[in-house]
Amino acid sequence: MTQTTFEKQAPTFNFHKDLFSYHGGYLMYGNNLGDQVFIARFKYGKKNWRAWANFLCKNFTVEEYLQASEETNPRDAIESKGFYDDTTVRVLRAKIERLEAK
Repeated sequence: MTQTTFEKQAPTFNFHKDLFSYHGGYLMYGNNLGDQVFIARFKYGKKNWRAWANFLCKNFTVEEYLQASEETNPRDAIESKGFYDDTTVRVLRAKIERLEAK
């Protein structure tokens, strides 16, 4: 699935939680199939997509996120404002513990 051009479809308002939809590993945003935009793909199972949606609602406008994700990728875009998922935190903690044990 490719990302849509944000200039044509993305509204400039804040995200609303009720407009997110998750199906088959893809998190989409919009009212229906005609105006939905790609937010993120969860490649290895159903991660906590609701945490992504909550973070987006609090920290991004729709246009701002889509522009950032087009310039980099969805994960880098959301992490640019401080979001880290549980897996990333666990891996980083394990690395710190190994370094401290040396």
